[in-house]
Amino acid sequence: MMTTELLEALMNKLRFGRVAHLLAILPVLLYLAFAPMAFAAPDDYDAETPGTLSNDMLYGTAATVIDADSGEILFEKNATARVYPASTTKIMTLLLAVETGWDFDIKVQIPSEAADIARDSSLIPVYPGETTTFRELLYGMMMHSGNDGANAVAVLVAGTVPAFVDRMNARAQELGCTGTHFANAHGYHQEDHYSTARDLAIITHEAMKHDVVRDIVGVAQTTITVSPRGEIPLYTTNYMLNPSSEFYYDKCIGVKTGSHNAAGKCFVGAAARDGATIITVTMGAATDEEKWEDTKRLFDFGFSCYDVYNVDRMFEMTSDSIVQTRVSNAAKDDPYGGMLKLRLAQLSDPNYVRLIRGNDEALLEAFRADFISRCQVNITDSLAAPVEMGKLVGSFVYTAQDGRVITASLVASRDVAAEPERLHLYDLFPFLEAFANPLVQVLLVIIALLIVVLLVHRSVVRHRKERRRRALYEMRRREYEQRRPSRPSSGKRSAKGKQDPYDDLFDT
Repeated sequence: MMTTELLEALMNKLRFGRVAHLLAILPVLLYLAFAPMAFAAPDDYDAETPGTLSNDMLYGTAATVIDADSGEILFEKNATARVYPASTTKIMTLLLAVETGWDFDIKVQIPSEAADIARDSSLIPVYPGETTTFRELLYGMMMHSGNDGANAVAVLVAGTVPAFVDRMNARAQELGCTGTHFANAHGYHQEDHYSTARDLAIITHEAMKHDVVRDIVGVAQTTITVSPRGEIPLYTTNYMLNPSSEFYYDKCIGVKTGSHNAAGKCFVGAAARDGATIITVTMGAATDEEKWEDTKRLFDFGFSCYDVYNVDRMFEMTSDSIVQTRVSNAAKDDPYGGMLKLRLAQLSDPNYVRLIRGNDEALLEAFRADFISRCQVNITDSLAAPVEMGKLVGSFVYTAQDGRVITASLVASRDVAAEPERLHLYDLFPFLEAFANPLVQVLLVIIALLIVVLLVHRSVVRHRKERRRRALYEMRRREYEQRRPSRPSSGKRSAKGKQDPYDDLFDT
C-alpha cells in the first residue's frame, strides 16, 4: 500500500513539473518505500530456538551448512540449484594458489593481465609492473576482493588466465563439484560461470584445511606493501570479522563475500566454537543485511547440531580406559571385583566445553582417543579397602587443544568394602596378645628353660634315691641270709601258710 501511494505521489510531482523538488526528496521516498521490504524477517524464525530452521526462514535462494571436519551436511536449501558464485569464486583461486607450494614471501611482479578486467570490478588495487610478495597479493585478492589480484594470481600460477581456469574446473571435478563450471578466476558475471551452494561448501572445506588459507581469510584488517607505491591498508569485506560492525559474529573465522546483480548478495562463511568448526553458504539474498542475517542463522543452527561435552562428560566417556584402578583387600563379593572407577572433583575450569557430533561413532571414537592422549593421571599407590565414596585417590591434568591446562582431583565414585578378617585366637583370648611382646617372649623362654632344668634336676634326684634304695635292699638281704638258720631244701611255705621271711626286706 505504501509503495502504491509513493508511486502516485511521484507521478503527481512529474505531472506538475516540480522535478527539482522531486529530485531532492527522491532518496527519502525510495528508502521509505523499499527499506521495510528489504529486511522483512521471514515468518516463524525464533532466535531462542536456533535448532529449528526451515527453508522459508532464510532470505537467500540457496544455502548449506556442513561440518568442517567431516564434511557432513547439516542443513541444505536448494543446495544443488545452479547459482552465480560472484567473488566467492576466489576461494577456488586461493586454493589453487596455495596448492602450488610456492614460497609465499617470494617477490612477484604484477602481470599485464591484472588490468584485463571490467571497469566496475573491485580492486586491491595493483597495477602491471608493480611488485609485492605472493602472500600479500593473496591478502589483497581476498580482503578487497580484488579482481586485478585474481587475474595476477592466475597468470603467476598457470602462465595464462585460460590455463588457470582449466585448472579450476579440473580441481572442482576432483573434489566432486558436479554442478560447477568456472569461466574466470575472479567471479565477475558470465553466463557459463556458475556453481551450487553445496559445491562452494565442498571447495571451502578443502581450502580451509590449509593454515595459510585460514590466516588470510580470517583477518579483519592489515597492510601490504606494493612497490613502488608503498603501503596499502586492507579492510575485509566480511563484516562478521569486524568487532565494530553490527553484524560482528565473534565465532566467525572467514571466508569470502560475493555480489553482483545476477548473483545477489552471497557469503561463504566459517565459524569455530568449542572445538567444532562449520562452513555455511548463503546465495541470492537481496541485501547485505539479509545475507548477514542468513549467515548468523545458519551459524547458530549449525552449532545447535552438536552435543556439548564439558570435561566431566568427556571424562565419564573415557574413564574406563584411563582411570579405573584396582583396590587391594576388597571383599570377595564386591560387585566389581575390586575395580574402582574414579570421578573428577574440584575442576579448575568447569566452563570449558567441546562440541561433538555424538551421532557419528567414528568421530566420537576419534574424539575419545584425542581426549585420552591429552590427559595425565596420577593415582595413589597401594590403594586398599575399605574405601569411602569421595575419598581423594589421585590427580588429573588435561591440556586442551587451545593450550589451556585444566586440573582436578580424582576421588572414589563408590564405597569399597574390605574383606572380613579371619577369627584369631587373640579374638577369643585377648590377654594372649601380650605374648606378642618380644620382652615377654624372652621371659617365657627363660621360664621354660628354668622349668626344664628343674625337671631334669628332679629326675636326677629320683634316680639317685632309687639307686640308694636298691643298694640298701641288697645289703639287708645279704645280712639276713647270713643271720638266718638253714632251712629245708624245698624252701616252701609251711602248710599253715606262714609268710616267707624275705618279705620283711621290702617293708622299708
